[in-house]
Amino acid sequence: MVSDKTKQKHTATSGAPTLKESSSRAGASGSSLNLSFSERLFYISNKRSIAALNRKQLEKTSVSPNNRRFRVLAVDHDKGMLTRYRDVLCFEGEEAAELEALFNDDVKLPSQDDIRAEAENPIFEVDSFTNASDALKAVHKSIKHDDPFAIALIDLHLNSTNTATMLGVDLAEEIRALDQHIEIVLLSPQASVPLKEINKRVLPPEKLLFLQKPFQSAELKQIAASLSSKRELERRLYILNETLASEVEVRTSELNAANRRLRLDISKRAAVLRELQASEQRYRLLFEKNITGNFASDGDGLILDCNMAFANMFGFDSPQHASGADVFKLWTAMGAEEPLSNILRGKERVTNLEVLLQRDGMDLYLLANFDTVRNSDGVLTEIRGYIFDMSEPKRLEEQLRQSQKMEALGTLAGGIAHDFNNILGVILGYSEIIQNSAEPESGLARRVGEITRAGKRARDLVNQILNFSRQGPQERHPITLTPLIKEALKLLRSSVPTNVGIITRIETDKDSVLADPTQIHQIMLNLCGNASHAMQKHGGTLTVTLSDVTNDDPIIPPAELGKPERFVRLSVEDTGGGIAPDVVARIFDPFFTTKKQGEGTGMGLAMVHGIVKRHDGYLELKNTPGEGAGFHVFLPKTDDAARPVAEAATELVFRQGRILFIDDEKPLTDIGREMLESCGFEVVTRTSSIEALEAFKHRADDFDLVITDQTMPNMTGMELAREILKIRRNIPIILCTGFSDAVSYDRLRDLGIGDFIMKPILKHDLIASISRQLSQD
Repeated sequence: MVSDKTKQKHTATSGAPTLKESSSRAGASGSSLNLSFSERLFYISNKRSIAALNRKQLEKTSVSPNNRRFRVLAVDHDKGMLTRYRDVLCFEGEEAAELEALFNDDVKLPSQDDIRAEAENPIFEVDSFTNASDALKAVHKSIKHDDPFAIALIDLHLNSTNTATMLGVDLAEEIRALDQHIEIVLLSPQASVPLKEINKRVLPPEKLLFLQKPFQSAELKQIAASLSSKRELERRLYILNETLASEVEVRTSELNAANRRLRLDISKRAAVLRELQASEQRYRLLFEKNITGNFASDGDGLILDCNMAFANMFGFDSPQHASGADVFKLWTAMGAEEPLSNILRGKERVTNLEVLLQRDGMDLYLLANFDTVRNSDGVLTEIRGYIFDMSEPKRLEEQLRQSQKMEALGTLAGGIAHDFNNILGVILGYSEIIQNSAEPESGLARRVGEITRAGKRARDLVNQILNFSRQGPQERHPITLTPLIKEALKLLRSSVPTNVGIITRIETDKDSVLADPTQIHQIMLNLCGNASHAMQKHGGTLTVTLSDVTNDDPIIPPAELGKPERFVRLSVEDTGGGIAPDVVARIFDPFFTTKKQGEGTGMGLAMVHGIVKRHDGYLELKNTPGEGAGFHVFLPKTDDAARPVAEAATELVFRQGRILFIDDEKPLTDIGREMLESCGFEVVTRTSSIEALEAFKHRADDFDLVITDQTMPNMTGMELAREILKIRRNIPIILCTGFSDAVSYDRLRDLGIGDFIMKPILKHDLIASISRQLSQD
């Protein structure tokens, strides 16, 4: 009997071993021997020790006792049933044989054949448990120590009093998950059990048996013997398969060795041929790779062989068409500055020779390398050339150089515009003050009016400079280009000469872009104005096209800007005389113009270039001298085409109040004071942002509004506004600036700044902004 937490382990064989000494007394194996009762008792009591000795002797034979040892897992809540499992599998039959040997006078000692047959009988070790958890632990341990159970005897219902509950199936399912090879026997006192359901849960069915209680001892022993024999046969089959696989591997290895020897004999005969073929293939692959244009010619320059890259480079349809051509004549015909024969004269190798050729009117930048082969007399017999087409890298290099130049000019223009705005602020400010105080229709009013008009023209020129340098103000929002283009062409029609026809092609319905409508309008006016000017003498056609961009288009944006499909293209093309090649590189430079004096400022194309760059776009010129020119503007599309509702114009309201006015230019603070005081405001001015902050801290509640310049030493206008708002959160602030990349409506609103005004400041704009801020306050 065993406790719930302790297992019983019993081992026995199904027969009795022999005594070595008794065998000698018998004279012959298998003969009867009359022993005294005490000798028989000694024999039986030491039977198990003798069995161990016999198993050691049998290790020398082909039958190993370890191969006939099988572990049995018995799980049943009935401890008596566990005892019966042990008795049936380990002791039944053995006790009867021992009693017979004890009381029978005719004791026959087993022969060697009996010993061998006894050794082949299975030896069972029964581990019994009364609950599932201990059984599972035992299975885990057996697998960990590589000593698995061969058979599991499991009560179907285990501890459950409800016969409908099949806890044994759950245990069997868990054991099967741990060990796929264990043979499982489910036992139940019921004749009817759901075998179909059990077979579905505990797979595979061929490793699952069902036995009804009560069972016959012989029935259980026969089942255990059959399952152990099955397990032994599976083991032997595995060993046989391993042996067979090993034999097959050996035979296959021998056959492969013979085949290798045969192939080696054959390969030796063809080795030279293969090496020649491999060498030719390597040469052919190297020669025909289209990374460089490769050719070989004789001493007279007649091409013997070339690859496809060379054929394309020099205008041939294929290498076959290039065969026989004179490379010296090709070199000269394509506009080389120096004949190839002169370059190669007296030289064995020419490396990294940069040359500019012309093909179909296009520049071809080449990097050439040549090798020459001469005979023993020094006569040239062969020329080998390796030419790399650098046209695309050169184009990108030129684009980079142009971009860097435009960036530098933009920075310079922005700085000039900032200082010029301050000068214009003084001129326009005092002009407005004088004009307001002058008598109407007087000579003074007329003269000051001319000064004001000239100042405004200068202001517009500064705005063009700012647009070129991408530092001007802009309000970008989703717009549809088609109505904007049609509106611009309608306005241009009156200024375009009558001998110039206008063709409009709208080839897309997805023309929504994130842009400033005013600046797109400026692009149209400048490009179309230049095109019509180029055709004013002889007439022609102005074509404006709006279309989608695809990979197959001859002109596409650079790859770093994204896929071509994300852009819409606005093309303005004319049929005039084109642009002279010697001025193409300068057309985007500010203040450069080919027009007569007074016809243009030279800022048109520079401004267009700046606007396009600012809109994350790309501008490309396609110029054909004598036939016309075309400008292609690529703008990124946007999905949102909604336009914000424009704010209503703010009515001018003049009222009293105290204003803090800050600018580092004293003339501008003086002008601001006069403008504001003439409207009834009390004004406090400062030329230092530090002093202005101290003045505000001292009397923060006395001010109704703050006007500050953005670009000032020590502290910028935005930084000053941030500090002022820390002192008084609701104070209205207006920011004035000539240009700034950092200034935007969204950022100003986030900081709490109410509005900003572009310099030069006009009285009307300043008072309108003040009215909006004070009316909101």
